[in-house]
Amino acid sequence: MQKNRKLEWHRYLTKGLVQLAKYTVPYLYFAYFWFVWATSRVIDLSTPLDEELRKGKRGFVAAIWHQEVLSVPWTYGRLHPHTIASVGDSGEVITRLLKLCGYTVFRGGSSKRKSRRKKVLSDFIEHLKKADRPAVGITVDGSSGPPFRMKTGAIVMAMEIQAPVFVVRTWCKRRILLRTWDRMMLPLPFNRIVILAEGPYPLPDDLDQKEVFEKFHRFVENQLLTTTYKCFSMLDHPVDEQLLENFPEGWKPPPHVDDPLRKGSV
Repeated sequence: MQKNRKLEWHRYLTKGLVQLAKYTVPYLYFAYFWFVWATSRVIDLSTPLDEELRKGKRGFVAAIWHQEVLSVPWTYGRLHPHTIASVGDSGEVITRLLKLCGYTVFRGGSSKRKSRRKKVLSDFIEHLKKADRPAVGITVDGSSGPPFRMKTGAIVMAMEIQAPVFVVRTWCKRRILLRTWDRMMLPLPFNRIVILAEGPYPLPDDLDQKEVFEKFHRFVENQLLTTTYKCFSMLDHPVDEQLLENFPEGWKPPPHVDDPLRKGSV
């Protein structure tokens, strides 16, 4: 009997905390990032995304590292992107946060079963096919890494909706890198922030062939690594080797990759 009472009390407490989070966390997030952006110098080089939505026919899929997932809702909300959130308690909090920032949120399942995830993804793709030029962002090394290694989900998604691919990156001069697997970045106020988007990269012909798919996959991953290095070099020159410790072994930036961005930018 006592054990049942404890379980019931725990459920009530959890439910209460979730309700509190639903009505506080989204607004705290919005207020914090508004303050960070209002007190910072923001170098926004992501206008190719806006241009693609104006001129393109299919929308786009943006490849993003999980390291910047905290800033993504605020940074790209103006594009009204489409994304997935689970139907669980945490999904409700995230959904409210994303909607507050301007996102269209497709609610999926809370189950971790592989079959359930596939069904949710299939339903989301059908949702995107019916949308008018949707913007979609995918954290390509999430949700558990390894960091800076691109999985194939973004390319598969682009194939399904026949949309081009962009690579995007946000970086901050003043930041906290959390002790998580991805060294998640928390931007600080009174900052210098750069947002960089490169592309679009059209889908090659015969992408359903394994060799073509793998080649395009490697190409997009390298472009995202290069874009990340460019952002590092704009605000942290010379680039600290610790920032590159999770890059693929032996990876080197193209020659003079940082020169055109650093010149007169900061």
